[in-house]
Amino acid sequence: MKLLSKPRWFPLLSTWLLLGVCVTSGQEATPKKPLKVEDLYLFENFRSPVLFPDEDKLVCERVWIDAKTKMDRHALWLLSETRGTRKPLEEGEPDGRSPVISPDGQWIAFLSARPDTFAPFPKAAPKTPPYSDPYVDIWLYHVRSAKVIPLGGPDRPWGRAFHDGFYGRIAFSADSARLVFVADDGADPRTKEEIANDVEIVRPDQGEGYTGYGPAQIWIADLEMQPAHFAARKITRLTNDDVWYGDPHWSPDGKTIVVHANKTKDRESVRFSINKNFDLYLIDLASRKQQQLTTNPGPDVSPRFSPSGKQIAYLSVPRQGSHRDVFHLGVVTLEGGVATSRLIVDRPGQETLIAPGFPLPEDCWENERRFLFRDERGTDSMRLIIDVAQASVSGIAKTKFLKLDQRLRTLLPASDSFLNDRYQAKSEIVRWKNEDLDIQGIFTAPPPESAKPPYKLIVYPHGGPHGRSTLGFDFTVQLFAAHGYAIFQPNFRGSSGYGQKFIDADRFDLGGGDMRDILTGIDKLVKEGKVDPKRQFVYGISYGGFMASWLVGHTQQFRAAVAQNAVTDLNMMWALSDIQSWTHWEFGGYPWEQPERYRQHSPLTHVAKVKTPTLILHAREDRRCPLPMGKAFHQALLANDVPTQMVIYPNEGHGIRQPRHREDIYRRVLAWFEKYDVKSR
Repeated sequence: MKLLSKPRWFPLLSTWLLLGVCVTSGQEATPKKPLKVEDLYLFENFRSPVLFPDEDKLVCERVWIDAKTKMDRHALWLLSETRGTRKPLEEGEPDGRSPVISPDGQWIAFLSARPDTFAPFPKAAPKTPPYSDPYVDIWLYHVRSAKVIPLGGPDRPWGRAFHDGFYGRIAFSADSARLVFVADDGADPRTKEEIANDVEIVRPDQGEGYTGYGPAQIWIADLEMQPAHFAARKITRLTNDDVWYGDPHWSPDGKTIVVHANKTKDRESVRFSINKNFDLYLIDLASRKQQQLTTNPGPDVSPRFSPSGKQIAYLSVPRQGSHRDVFHLGVVTLEGGVATSRLIVDRPGQETLIAPGFPLPEDCWENERRFLFRDERGTDSMRLIIDVAQASVSGIAKTKFLKLDQRLRTLLPASDSFLNDRYQAKSEIVRWKNEDLDIQGIFTAPPPESAKPPYKLIVYPHGGPHGRSTLGFDFTVQLFAAHGYAIFQPNFRGSSGYGQKFIDADRFDLGGGDMRDILTGIDKLVKEGKVDPKRQFVYGISYGGFMASWLVGHTQQFRAAVAQNAVTDLNMMWALSDIQSWTHWEFGGYPWEQPERYRQHSPLTHVAKVKTPTLILHAREDRRCPLPMGKAFHQALLANDVPTQMVIYPNEGHGIRQPRHREDIYRRVLAWFEKYDVKSR
């Protein structure tokens, strides 16, 4: 399973741009300090920046941790270089997220988890559990009057607005008069009898992150020209069925909406796992009729209208395969009511030349011929332009996107400026060969002030297995380095960013070739004198937790291990996880069809060989890698007298998000490794 620290998939340019503005250059005269666990509470980011049309002004989302409550805070800020103002949009900084500016510059629409008491017509909000996506509603800031009002009134017909980055999106029509958004209807799926008897029938849902949500539906709001208490004068429900629709985009003429949707009965969670049969659908606003635009058996997602409305760019995977296959670029051409779809730079039977990342930028078209995408290669990402006609790829120099970068860089304040006073460990790409594969990874040496080689080592495998480790600031890596550890992040076979064949290279063999890739990479570091062969540790999350649990059952070279939200038993993974397709694909069938594969590739099967002290960390409400797997592995370690401890984090899903829980994890991992470090005893 792939674990993302921020599924929150930001609007155009924000992710790429903020990588360049996270840390400003500091004064060298200031003595630097090592990074500490409590520095977690000092982070302050400005993300999701959106420029006002034709003005040197933007709105963005400030994210920080409240010192008193130790909880994440979100608020909107207005930034203007020419006016010299950088201030909150609202006094007191109430909750505000993911701003969108209308084309005429008169509205800022945003999401907010603020209490209903802020609304002039409060209505009991449909709740979601704390381990799921939080409940948010849609609010608007009227620029001319500086009034902040909710979109809907006391009888608003929708329930929970989606804000996950796959289904959820709010967007203005080109004339700024209407707003499209995605929300469920807020209905309780239980019958009166179920409610009266306090029982619940198991019903299919979207799993991790979506607990409490009903089907994602498309809604249109017509906005008031002179708003009073709320912004919408009319609400139209564009879809009304049990299908989950997502990522709506307006046609330039405002007559149609394009969405992606899976209309088959074979549905699963899309949180970090996009492999089902999604297609693109064009919805006519006048008639509400839908026209299917693609018929690919795999996912066709992330639709983006061209400036003329005659083309739609999208991402496509040609098959229903692993949870993270290589995306292709596609274009739908609309002529006379007929839709024709085709893939660009497609080489049947060969490796693709590019590896587009999800999603496509919201405003990705430079003109009718060229559009922008993010290419994921190896340990890095870059923005590229694809020429639709010539199927050629180029950089962004001399494009509107570079100019937007420059405007944003001028206006955005620096994030996380406290890092200027902290030592920064340096990372490098390491390369080695195992069997017939060329492997890459990232090696981060501790700052010279913290340790000297050969270093004690933490192996930190990524999740997935079809995730990848990338270059860039990582608090976990930097914190471990500040405590004197070198960190090794191997992109073993199965990792994304290296082509489809590399992704498929570990199918049917999880824990086999990928483990050997990791161990040969460590051998290289030991041979080069960078790593102490007797002071090695392993910490992994999700599939990284699988690998930690697997490694301690197949080698004795680690002094201690930590497995967090780990896959430890494949039969339980199939039966309890929210994505049965993961085990079915990776092992070629159901548990009763491939019982030996499921048994042999489960870390629990090999637990009797474990001698390594192993700490088990698990979120109580994890639906991707459910808690019983952690409990089973912990119980087996106890039965075999292996030093172990298990810590359960309440109200957390697959990604443990609460700052106080993250602090606890960091302290426990460091203490566990210190306890079993050969030189610390």
